[in-house]
Amino acid sequence: MYALTVANDTKLTAVAAKDATYTESGLSFMQPVEPTKLDTLKNRGAKVMVYRGVSDAIFSVDDTTTWYNGLRTANRGDASNFARFYRVPGMSHCGLGPATDQFDMLTSLVNWVEKGQAPDSVRAQARGAGNAVGVNPDVPPSWSATRSRPLCPYPQVARLKAGATDLESADSFSCQ
Repeated sequence: MYALTVANDTKLTAVAAKDATYTESGLSFMQPVEPTKLDTLKNRGAKVMVYRGVSDAIFSVDDTTTWYNGLRTANRGDASNFARFYRVPGMSHCGLGPATDQFDMLTSLVNWVEKGQAPDSVRAQARGAGNAVGVNPDVPPSWSATRSRPLCPYPQVARLKAGATDLESADSFSCQ
């Protein structure tokens, strides 16, 4: 209910607030001084997977895209050997929106770290009627309750495969 009843400006003000007890705001804590300097992390073999809803009203996907582009630049134009960024079309802040907002990034991250299997995409599904996690009320009624899409590592996007006819299935799309 909070998301529906509190203005976005009020939420952003709260995230940026600080006082005598909390001398650093949550926003500044989430935005380090040198956000593209991840050499220590990269050099120890760590992996990073970041996702952002394209329709997030609190944190702009454009800011995250700018950060990732900076990370790519800081790594000779390609950071995909240790960091991947996934833009989730239609998704708001952490979920909702007309989106395929149910996905498992953790298993992909574990497989990348432990098995060396870098994720080319992450399968996402709409939370339609009957979904065990709960229904996303923003899913359009014209969508299949189980619509799926691949989430692609930026700068790639999901494109319909030539000859594909099932618009409800991630299998009909490829990351390009």
